[in-house]
Formats: sequence, structure tokens, C-alpha cells
Amino acid sequence: MLLRLLMPCIIFVLCGLISPKVNAKSDIIIILDDLGYRPSDVAAFALPKEITFSILPQTPLASEIARRAEQEGRAVMLHMPMQAQNGKNMGPLGLTTDMFAGAITYNLRKAMKSVPNAVGVNNHMGSAFTGQQEGMEALLKEVKRQGLFFVDSRTTVLTKGEEIAQRLGVPSASRQVFLDHKLEPSFLLKQFNQMKRIAEKNGHVVVIGHPHPETVEFLKTHLPLLEKEGFTLTSVADYFSHAPKVAKQFGKEGNQTAQITRVDVSKTSSEISEKDRFVSRGFVQSTTLSKESTATKESTLAKEMTELSTTAPNE
Repeated sequence: MLLRLLMPCIIFVLCGLISPKVNAKSDIIIILDDLGYRPSDVAAFALPKEITFSILPQTPLASEIARRAEQEGRAVMLHMPMQAQNGKNMGPLGLTTDMFAGAITYNLRKAMKSVPNAVGVNNHMGSAFTGQQEGMEALLKEVKRQGLFFVDSRTTVLTKGEEIAQRLGVPSASRQVFLDHKLEPSFLLKQFNQMKRIAEKNGHVVVIGHPHPETVEFLKTHLPLLEKEGFTLTSVADYFSHAPKVAKQFGKEGNQTAQITRVDVSKTSSEISEKDRFVSRGFVQSTTLSKESTATKESTLAKEMTELSTTAPNE
């Protein structure tokens, strides 16, 4: 009789031992960068609304993609161009290492006007800019003023992005996996599996990809399998629900007023007037990027450099 009474308790305990991860939450946050130039970018709307679109400022389709995303209840970010070590062209409103704080603030505000519903910012390129203190402080102070969050794309291991964001009290995260800097199916699958391993280990993972046709088709095939494997595809709006602009835009009031309306993006383009373009050089100052060259610093970064070279695209 006693054994019969204890049996349910024994079964409950055994189930807990056998499946310790059943109740573990593994959030997967996927951000698609570089939207705004190509008509093919709109194919990404076929993906679940938890996938976040990060839009380049003052690009031909920026406002149309941002508007449609908002109507579908999809979170949008500003993909802010920043200077790379290789001098690659950044596009409109790029931030350079020799800008005064006022110019950085100005460019960010101008960029936000072309993607006004953006709730967060991540860097486009930026292997030079994100590694220097003054510019990142100026940028992140404005990010905080606007109630946004910041995701460091980590295009360099020398980045100071999340470190400064945390010090300033800006909601922030860092990219952990680049999904598609090689478009071979085997490589996409390798990165996708790495994403799942990190999510299982840490409880969440931040992934960056791009709206390449190959990437979109790959995600359409593989994303539906995640739930069965115990993963949760999570929007940045949920992950950063404490960020002021996210709370305002995706709170109860925002959810009640959101409507799903189809917008024909392919037939429209946003015209950018030349007089609205800002010539940043008027605000340029001469600065030298500080370099830490101690043996301890170099040895610490060597391992990270090796890892980054296999997981990040070349700038």
C-alpha cells in the first residue's frame, strides 16, 4: 500500500532526472541586416514575424519596409553604418572615427528619421568605429536618450560597444553567431547548429544574417523545426521589453492598434533629397584611435581573433 502511494512521487522524480531540460528556455533571436537596397529584400516578409529587420538608413526601400514591418507587428532596428578598418564605403550617414560628438548625434537622428519606428540599433560594419571610446560614448548616449537598445554586431573583437552600453545603462546584447557570410548550404547548416548549441548552453543566442535568397529559403525550411527541438524563436521586442521605446511601441496599446495591411513595396521607392544629406566632414576633428598594446591584452585577444576569423565576414 505504501509503495502504491509513493509511486506517483517516484515517477515524478525520475522524469525530472531523465529530462532535465524540458522546462529550460532557449531563446533564439535572429536579426536580418542590410535591408533597404534590393527589391528582393521583401522576400524576408515570408519569415516569422519574430525575425527582426535591421534597415540601412536613407536607402530606397527603407521607409516602405519599415512601414510594412510595423503594420505586421514586426520589430525593426536601425542598421547604423560605421567606419570599417578597410575603408569600405559605408553608405549614407556613416559614422567615422574623426567625428565630433555633435556630428555623431546629428547623423544618428537623421538616420532615425528614415526608420522612425526602429526600437534598437546595431552597427553596419564598424570594425574601426566600434573600437574607439569617444565615438561610441557619443553614439550610445543618444541611443539612451531615444529609449533604444543596442546590439553590438561584433565585427571586431576590439569593440567597446557592449562594455560602454552597460556602463551607460543602455539595454544591450552582442552578436554570437553570423549565419550566412558563406552561402553554401553546408555552411548555413553548420552555423545554424552552432546557434542551437549556444542557445542550449546559455539560454539564449543572438544571431545575425542577411536577406539573401539562399538565407531566406534556408530559414523557411529550418525554422519550423526549432519548436519541436525545444527552442523558442524570440523577437527583440520580447528580449528587450524593458527598453523604453520597445515598451511604448509593443506594449498593450501598441498591440491593440497594430493592423496587418499589405504594402506593395516593389512599386514604390523613397526619394532622398540631396539637400537633406548631411556632409559630416563639416564636423570632423583630428583624433587618433587609441591602441592598447600590452602583452596581456594581446595574448587575451589572440584567441578571440582566431575565433572571429572563422565566424565573421570580412569588412
